Amino acid sequence: MMSMETRSLSEKPISPQPNPEIAIRRHPLSAWVFLTRNPGRSIPLGFVLMLAVLTVACVVALLNSVDRTILKIYDYNRFFAAVTPRGSGQLDPSLYSMVQEAPYLGEVYRTSVCLTNAQTIVGKMPFVIFGLQPAEMERLAQLCQLQLKEGRFPEPGAPEAILSEPLARNKKLKIGDAVLSPDIPDQYAPMPVKVVGILGGETWLAMTSFDFVQKNFYPPLENLLVFAKTPKEQIKLDNWMRDTMKGKKARIWTYGELIEETHNAFKNLYFITGVVISVISIMLAIMMGLLANIYFQQRLVEFGLLQAVGLTRRALLRRVTLETIIVVAAGWILGALVTFGALTALKIWVMEPRGLYLEPLDIIAYQYSLPVPFAVLLFALATIGWRLRTFDPVAVVERRIV
Repeated sequence: MMSMETRSLSEKPISPQPNPEIAIRRHPLSAWVFLTRNPGRSIPLGFVLMLAVLTVACVVALLNSVDRTILKIYDYNRFFAAVTPRGSGQLDPSLYSMVQEAPYLGEVYRTSVCLTNAQTIVGKMPFVIFGLQPAEMERLAQLCQLQLKEGRFPEPGAPEAILSEPLARNKKLKIGDAVLSPDIPDQYAPMPVKVVGILGGETWLAMTSFDFVQKNFYPPLENLLVFAKTPKEQIKLDNWMRDTMKGKKARIWTYGELIEETHNAFKNLYFITGVVISVISIMLAIMMGLLANIYFQQRLVEFGLLQAVGLTRRALLRRVTLETIIVVAAGWILGALVTFGALTALKIWVMEPRGLYLEPLDIIAYQYSLPVPFAVLLFALATIGWRLRTFDPVAVVERRIV
Protein backbone atom coordinates (compact mmCIF):
# COMPACT_ATOMS: atom_id res chain seq x y z
CA MET A 1 0.00 0.00 0.00
CA MET A 2 2.71 2.45 1.00
CA SER A 3 4.81 1.43 -1.97
CA MET A 4 1.89 2.11 -4.31
CA GLU A 5 1.37 5.59 -2.79
CA THR A 6 5.06 6.30 -3.02
CA ARG A 7 5.11 5.24 -6.65
CA SER A 8 2.05 7.32 -7.47
CA LEU A 9 3.64 10.35 -5.86
CA SER A 10 6.91 9.76 -7.66
CA GLU A 11 5.05 9.44 -10.94
CA LYS A 12 3.25 12.78 -10.42
CA PRO A 13 4.10 15.03 -13.37
CA ILE A 14 6.37 17.97 -12.59
CA SER A 15 5.48 21.27 -14.29
CA PRO A 16 8.28 22.33 -16.63
CA GLN A 17 10.25 25.46 -15.80
CA PRO A 18 10.60 28.09 -18.54
CA ASN A 19 14.00 28.17 -20.19
CA PRO A 20 15.09 31.22 -22.20
CA GLU A 21 17.25 29.06 -24.51
CA ILE A 22 14.29 26.81 -25.29
CA ALA A 23 12.08 29.87 -25.86
CA ILE A 24 14.57 31.19 -28.41
CA ARG A 25 14.78 27.79 -30.12
CA ARG A 26 11.00 27.67 -30.38
CA HIS A 27 11.01 31.00 -32.21
CA PRO A 28 14.16 30.98 -34.34
CA LEU A 29 12.79 33.73 -36.60
CA SER A 30 12.01 36.14 -33.74
CA ALA A 31 13.43 39.64 -34.13
CA TRP A 32 14.97 39.29 -30.67
CA VAL A 33 17.17 36.34 -31.64
CA PHE A 34 19.89 38.25 -33.48
CA LEU A 35 19.83 41.18 -31.02
CA THR A 36 20.16 39.03 -27.90
CA ARG A 37 22.72 36.62 -29.35
CA ASN A 38 24.85 39.36 -30.92
CA PRO A 39 25.03 42.22 -28.39
CA GLY A 40 28.37 43.31 -29.82
CA ARG A 41 26.57 44.33 -33.00
CA SER A 42 23.24 45.61 -31.67
CA ILE A 43 24.48 47.61 -28.66
CA PRO A 44 26.74 49.99 -30.70
CA LEU A 45 23.76 51.04 -32.82
CA GLY A 46 21.67 51.83 -29.75
CA PHE A 47 24.60 53.58 -28.08
CA VAL A 48 25.20 55.85 -31.09
CA LEU A 49 21.50 56.73 -31.18
CA MET A 50 21.57 57.44 -27.43
CA LEU A 51 24.44 59.91 -27.97
CA ALA A 52 22.52 61.53 -30.83
CA VAL A 53 19.42 62.03 -28.66
CA LEU A 54 21.59 63.37 -25.82
CA THR A 55 23.30 65.86 -28.15
CA VAL A 56 20.14 67.14 -29.82
CA ALA A 57 18.01 67.38 -26.67
CA CYS A 58 20.74 69.09 -24.62
CA VAL A 59 21.42 71.67 -27.35
CA VAL A 60 17.71 72.50 -27.67
CA ALA A 61 17.20 72.64 -23.88
CA LEU A 62 20.15 75.01 -23.48
CA LEU A 63 18.85 77.25 -26.28
CA ASN A 64 15.39 77.23 -24.72
CA SER A 65 16.94 78.22 -21.41
CA VAL A 66 17.73 81.63 -22.94
CA ASP A 67 14.03 82.23 -23.54
CA ARG A 68 12.99 80.68 -20.23
CA THR A 69 15.58 82.65 -18.25
CA ILE A 70 14.43 85.96 -19.70
CA LEU A 71 10.78 85.17 -18.99
CA LYS A 72 11.75 84.09 -15.47
CA ILE A 73 13.76 87.27 -14.85
CA TYR A 74 10.83 89.51 -15.75
CA ASP A 75 8.05 87.29 -14.42
CA TYR A 76 7.15 89.94 -11.82
CA ASN A 77 5.17 91.34 -14.74
CA ARG A 78 2.70 88.47 -14.24
CA PHE A 79 1.38 90.21 -11.14
CA PHE A 80 0.90 93.74 -12.47
CA ALA A 81 0.90 95.95 -15.54
CA ALA A 82 3.47 98.75 -15.61
CA VAL A 83 2.78 102.16 -17.16
CA THR A 84 5.87 104.17 -18.17
CA PRO A 85 5.94 107.64 -19.80
CA ARG A 86 6.96 108.23 -23.42
CA GLY A 87 8.67 111.46 -24.44
CA SER A 88 8.84 112.67 -20.84
CA GLY A 89 10.07 111.66 -17.41
CA GLN A 90 6.64 112.21 -15.88
CA LEU A 91 3.31 110.56 -16.58
CA ASP A 92 0.48 112.67 -17.93
CA PRO A 93 -2.04 113.19 -15.05
CA SER A 94 -4.85 112.17 -17.40
CA LEU A 95 -3.31 108.69 -17.65
CA TYR A 96 -3.56 108.27 -13.91
CA SER A 97 -7.23 109.21 -14.09
CA MET A 98 -7.79 106.62 -16.84
CA VAL A 99 -6.16 103.93 -14.71
CA GLN A 100 -8.47 104.77 -11.81
CA GLU A 101 -11.47 104.04 -14.06
CA ALA A 102 -10.16 100.67 -15.25
CA PRO A 103 -12.29 97.56 -14.69
CA TYR A 104 -10.94 94.78 -12.44
CA LEU A 105 -8.73 97.41 -10.75
CA GLY A 106 -7.19 96.45 -7.43
CA GLU A 107 -4.17 98.44 -6.18
CA VAL A 108 -2.02 101.10 -7.87
CA TYR A 109 1.49 102.12 -6.82
CA ARG A 110 3.45 105.13 -8.02
CA THR A 111 7.14 104.33 -8.37
CA SER A 112 10.36 105.92 -9.53
CA VAL A 113 12.88 103.52 -11.01
CA CYS A 114 16.59 103.04 -11.63
CA LEU A 115 18.37 100.18 -13.40
CA THR A 116 20.80 97.39 -12.59
CA ASN A 117 21.41 94.32 -14.74
CA ALA A 118 20.99 90.56 -14.64
CA GLN A 119 23.24 87.95 -16.18
CA THR A 120 21.82 85.66 -18.88
CA ILE A 121 23.34 83.16 -21.30
CA VAL A 122 23.34 85.87 -24.01
CA GLY A 123 24.88 88.51 -21.75
CA LYS A 124 23.61 91.25 -19.46
CA MET A 125 19.97 92.32 -19.46
CA PRO A 126 18.64 95.51 -17.79
CA PHE A 127 16.66 94.96 -14.61
CA VAL A 128 14.45 97.53 -12.89
CA ILE A 129 14.84 98.55 -9.25
CA PHE A 130 11.50 99.96 -8.12
CA GLY A 131 11.61 103.02 -5.85
CA LEU A 132 8.74 102.84 -3.34
CA GLN A 133 7.60 104.37 -0.11
CA PRO A 134 8.54 102.29 2.99
CA ALA A 135 4.94 101.25 3.69
CA GLU A 136 4.49 100.03 0.10
CA MET A 137 7.55 97.76 -0.12
CA GLU A 138 6.26 94.96 2.09
CA ARG A 139 2.86 95.00 0.37
CA LEU A 140 4.44 94.86 -3.11
CA ALA A 141 6.56 91.91 -1.99
CA GLN A 142 3.43 90.11 -0.76
CA LEU A 143 1.60 90.73 -4.03
CA CYS A 144 4.59 89.23 -5.89
CA GLN A 145 4.55 86.16 -3.61
CA LEU A 146 7.69 87.13 -1.69
CA GLN A 147 8.45 87.53 2.01
CA LEU A 148 11.34 88.95 3.99
CA LYS A 149 13.87 86.17 4.60
CA GLU A 150 16.95 88.03 5.79
CA GLY A 151 17.80 91.60 6.81
CA ARG A 152 15.29 94.46 6.50
CA PHE A 153 13.59 96.82 4.06
CA PRO A 154 15.41 100.01 2.92
CA GLU A 155 15.08 103.17 5.00
CA PRO A 156 13.47 106.34 3.45
CA GLY A 157 15.99 108.26 1.32
CA ALA A 158 18.85 105.88 2.15
CA PRO A 159 21.13 104.34 -0.53
CA GLU A 160 19.83 100.86 0.22
CA ALA A 161 18.09 98.10 -1.71
CA ILE A 162 16.39 94.79 -1.08
CA LEU A 163 16.63 91.92 -3.60
CA SER A 164 14.83 88.64 -4.03
CA GLU A 165 16.83 85.42 -3.71
CA PRO A 166 17.03 84.55 -7.44
CA LEU A 167 18.30 88.03 -8.35
CA ALA A 168 20.85 88.08 -5.50
CA ARG A 169 22.06 84.62 -6.58
CA ASN A 170 22.30 85.72 -10.21
CA LYS A 171 24.37 88.79 -9.30
CA LYS A 172 26.33 86.92 -6.60
CA LEU A 173 25.36 89.50 -3.99
CA LYS A 174 24.75 89.19 -0.25
CA ILE A 175 23.77 91.64 2.47
CA GLY A 176 26.32 94.44 2.62
CA ASP A 177 27.36 94.22 -1.05
CA ALA A 178 26.76 97.10 -3.48
CA VAL A 179 24.16 96.56 -6.20
CA LEU A 180 24.80 100.05 -7.67
CA SER A 181 27.97 102.11 -7.37
CA PRO A 182 29.87 104.98 -9.01
CA ASP A 183 32.63 102.42 -9.68
CA ILE A 184 30.37 100.16 -11.81
CA PRO A 185 30.01 101.75 -15.28
CA ASP A 186 26.83 99.95 -16.37
CA GLN A 187 25.19 100.03 -12.90
CA TYR A 188 25.84 103.62 -11.87
CA ALA A 189 24.69 105.45 -8.78
CA PRO A 190 26.32 108.59 -7.29
CA MET A 191 27.01 106.58 -4.13
CA PRO A 192 27.14 102.83 -3.35
CA VAL A 193 23.70 101.31 -2.89
CA LYS A 194 24.03 98.50 -0.35
CA VAL A 195 21.90 95.38 -0.16
CA VAL A 196 20.16 95.41 3.24
CA GLY A 197 17.64 92.60 2.78
CA ILE A 198 16.85 89.39 0.93
CA LEU A 199 13.32 88.34 -0.06
CA GLY A 200 12.47 84.64 -0.09
CA GLY A 201 10.54 83.29 -3.08
CA GLU A 202 10.89 82.55 -6.79
CA THR A 203 9.97 85.97 -8.23
CA TRP A 204 12.80 88.27 -9.33
CA LEU A 205 12.32 91.70 -7.72
CA ALA A 206 14.41 94.64 -6.49
CA MET A 207 13.23 97.64 -4.45
CA THR A 208 14.78 100.80 -3.04
CA SER A 209 13.61 104.07 -1.52
CA PHE A 210 11.38 106.31 -3.68
CA ASP A 211 13.01 109.45 -2.25
CA PHE A 212 16.52 108.15 -2.97
CA VAL A 213 15.73 107.64 -6.68
CA GLN A 214 14.01 111.02 -6.95
CA LYS A 215 17.02 112.86 -5.52
CA ASN A 216 19.89 110.96 -7.19
CA PHE A 217 18.78 109.97 -10.70
CA TYR A 218 17.94 112.26 -13.57
CA PRO A 219 15.41 112.18 -14.97
CA PRO A 220 13.65 110.19 -12.25
CA LEU A 221 11.31 108.11 -14.42
CA GLU A 222 7.85 107.87 -12.90
CA ASN A 223 5.89 104.62 -13.29
CA LEU A 224 2.60 103.13 -12.23
CA LEU A 225 2.26 99.52 -11.11
CA VAL A 226 -1.35 98.46 -11.66
CA PHE A 227 -2.69 95.32 -9.94
CA ALA A 228 -6.01 93.63 -10.62
CA LYS A 229 -8.37 92.63 -7.82
CA THR A 230 -7.33 88.98 -8.25
CA PRO A 231 -4.44 87.36 -10.14
CA LYS A 232 -6.92 85.63 -12.46
CA GLU A 233 -8.27 89.04 -13.59
CA GLN A 234 -4.81 90.48 -14.32
CA ILE A 235 -4.88 89.40 -17.98
CA LYS A 236 -8.25 91.11 -18.49
CA LEU A 237 -6.92 94.29 -16.90
CA ASP A 238 -3.76 94.11 -19.03
CA ASN A 239 -5.80 93.81 -22.24
CA TRP A 240 -8.07 96.70 -21.26
CA MET A 241 -5.12 98.97 -20.54
CA ARG A 242 -3.34 98.09 -23.80
CA ASP A 243 -6.48 98.79 -25.84
CA THR A 244 -7.50 101.94 -23.97
CA MET A 245 -4.08 103.60 -23.78
CA LYS A 246 -2.97 102.74 -27.30
CA GLY A 247 -1.37 105.81 -28.91
CA LYS A 248 -1.09 107.69 -25.62
CA LYS A 249 2.14 109.17 -24.20
CA ALA A 250 2.77 106.01 -22.22
CA ARG A 251 4.04 102.47 -22.72
CA ILE A 252 2.08 99.61 -21.20
CA TRP A 253 4.18 96.65 -20.09
CA THR A 254 2.29 93.36 -19.66
CA TYR A 255 3.39 89.77 -19.27
CA GLY A 256 1.62 88.70 -22.46
CA GLU A 257 3.50 91.38 -24.39
CA LEU A 258 6.76 90.24 -22.79
CA ILE A 259 6.20 86.64 -23.96
CA GLU A 260 5.35 87.79 -27.48
CA GLU A 261 8.38 90.08 -27.77
CA THR A 262 10.73 87.45 -26.34
CA HIS A 263 9.56 84.81 -28.80
CA ASN A 264 9.88 87.26 -31.70
CA ALA A 265 13.36 88.28 -30.57
CA PHE A 266 14.54 84.66 -30.67
CA LYS A 267 12.65 83.64 -33.80
CA ASN A 268 15.84 83.53 -35.89
CA LEU A 269 17.58 81.54 -33.15
CA TYR A 270 14.84 78.93 -33.26
CA PHE A 271 15.07 78.82 -37.06
CA ILE A 272 18.82 78.19 -36.87
CA THR A 273 18.17 75.53 -34.24
CA GLY A 274 15.78 73.76 -36.60
CA VAL A 275 18.36 73.83 -39.40
CA VAL A 276 21.09 72.46 -37.11
CA ILE A 277 18.84 69.66 -35.85
CA SER A 278 17.85 68.77 -39.43
CA VAL A 279 21.49 68.55 -40.50
CA ILE A 280 22.38 66.43 -37.46
CA SER A 281 19.41 64.11 -38.12
CA ILE A 282 20.34 63.65 -41.78
CA MET A 283 24.00 62.96 -41.01
CA LEU A 284 23.15 60.52 -38.23
CA ALA A 285 20.63 58.79 -40.46
CA ILE A 286 23.22 58.36 -43.20
CA MET A 287 25.84 57.13 -40.73
CA MET A 288 23.51 54.60 -39.12
CA GLY A 289 22.15 53.56 -42.48
CA LEU A 290 25.71 52.74 -43.52
CA LEU A 291 26.19 50.84 -40.26
CA ALA A 292 23.01 48.89 -41.03
CA ASN A 293 24.43 48.04 -44.46
CA ILE A 294 27.61 46.78 -42.83
CA TYR A 295 25.59 44.58 -40.47
CA PHE A 296 23.56 43.33 -43.42
CA GLN A 297 26.76 42.44 -45.26
CA GLN A 298 27.92 40.48 -42.21
CA ARG A 299 24.63 38.55 -42.16
CA LEU A 300 24.52 37.54 -45.83
CA VAL A 301 24.87 33.86 -45.00
CA GLU A 302 22.02 34.05 -42.47
CA PHE A 303 19.67 35.79 -44.89
CA GLY A 304 20.71 33.53 -47.77
CA LEU A 305 19.91 30.39 -45.79
CA LEU A 306 16.60 31.79 -44.54
CA GLN A 307 15.53 32.73 -48.04
CA ALA A 308 16.74 29.39 -49.42
CA VAL A 309 14.50 27.49 -46.97
CA GLY A 310 11.45 29.45 -48.07
CA LEU A 311 11.45 32.84 -46.33
CA THR A 312 10.35 35.58 -48.73
CA ARG A 313 12.12 38.89 -49.20
CA ARG A 314 9.13 40.61 -47.63
CA ALA A 315 9.43 38.40 -44.54
CA LEU A 316 13.14 39.16 -44.31
CA LEU A 317 12.48 42.88 -44.60
CA ARG A 318 9.78 42.63 -41.92
CA ARG A 319 12.22 40.90 -39.58
CA VAL A 320 14.91 43.51 -40.20
CA THR A 321 12.29 46.24 -39.66
CA LEU A 322 11.34 44.82 -36.25
CA GLU A 323 14.99 44.52 -35.27
CA THR A 324 15.67 48.12 -36.29
CA ILE A 325 12.55 49.40 -34.47
CA ILE A 326 13.66 47.63 -31.27
CA VAL A 327 17.15 49.11 -31.46
CA VAL A 328 15.89 52.60 -32.34
CA ALA A 329 13.22 52.61 -29.60
CA ALA A 330 15.65 51.33 -26.98
CA GLY A 331 18.28 53.87 -28.04
CA TRP A 332 15.81 56.78 -27.88
CA ILE A 333 14.41 55.77 -24.47
CA LEU A 334 17.89 55.32 -23.05
CA GLY A 335 18.95 58.62 -24.63
CA ALA A 336 15.97 60.42 -23.07
CA LEU A 337 16.81 59.03 -19.62
CA VAL A 338 20.49 59.98 -19.93
CA THR A 339 19.47 63.44 -21.20
CA PHE A 340 17.20 63.99 -18.20
CA GLY A 341 20.03 63.02 -15.85
CA ALA A 342 22.54 65.25 -17.63
CA LEU A 343 20.19 68.26 -17.71
CA THR A 344 19.29 67.79 -14.04
CA ALA A 345 22.96 67.76 -13.09
CA LEU A 346 23.58 70.80 -15.30
CA LYS A 347 20.67 72.63 -13.70
CA ILE A 348 21.79 71.93 -10.11
CA TRP A 349 25.54 72.42 -10.46
CA VAL A 350 25.88 74.95 -13.28
CA MET A 351 22.72 76.93 -14.00
CA GLU A 352 21.05 77.52 -10.62
CA PRO A 353 24.24 78.82 -8.91
CA ARG A 354 24.35 81.45 -11.67
CA GLY A 355 20.66 82.32 -11.36
CA LEU A 356 19.88 80.82 -14.78
CA TYR A 357 16.85 78.72 -15.58
CA LEU A 358 16.97 75.27 -17.21
CA GLU A 359 14.12 72.78 -17.48
CA PRO A 360 15.26 69.10 -17.50
CA LEU A 361 11.74 68.05 -18.60
CA ASP A 362 11.69 70.42 -21.55
CA ILE A 363 9.16 68.69 -23.82
CA ILE A 364 10.29 70.70 -26.85
CA ALA A 365 13.86 69.40 -26.46
CA TYR A 366 12.70 65.77 -26.48
CA GLN A 367 10.38 66.44 -29.42
CA TYR A 368 13.31 67.82 -31.41
CA SER A 369 15.16 64.54 -30.84
CA LEU A 370 12.31 62.44 -32.30
CA PRO A 371 13.23 63.04 -35.99
CA VAL A 372 16.61 61.37 -35.35
CA PRO A 373 15.33 57.81 -34.69
CA PHE A 374 12.67 58.12 -37.41
CA ALA A 375 15.23 59.29 -39.97
CA VAL A 376 17.58 56.49 -38.94
CA LEU A 377 14.80 53.92 -39.26
CA LEU A 378 13.68 55.12 -42.70
CA PHE A 379 17.20 55.38 -44.11
CA ALA A 380 18.27 51.99 -42.75
CA LEU A 381 15.15 50.26 -44.12
CA ALA A 382 15.50 51.99 -47.49
CA THR A 383 19.11 50.87 -47.92
CA ILE A 384 18.48 47.31 -46.71
CA GLY A 385 15.31 47.05 -48.80
CA TRP A 386 17.28 48.06 -51.88
CA ARG A 387 19.91 45.40 -51.13
CA LEU A 388 17.26 42.70 -50.63
CA ARG A 389 15.72 43.64 -53.96
CA THR A 390 18.73 42.26 -55.82
CA PHE A 391 19.69 39.65 -53.25
CA ASP A 392 20.65 36.18 -54.63
CA PRO A 393 20.37 33.50 -51.92
CA VAL A 394 21.65 30.74 -54.24
CA ALA A 395 24.99 32.47 -54.67
CA VAL A 396 25.28 32.85 -50.92
CA VAL A 397 24.50 29.19 -50.30
CA GLU A 398 26.96 28.07 -52.95
CA ARG A 399 29.72 30.18 -51.41
CA ARG A 400 28.79 28.80 -47.96
CA ILE A 401 28.97 25.18 -49.18
CA VAL A 402 32.31 25.80 -50.82
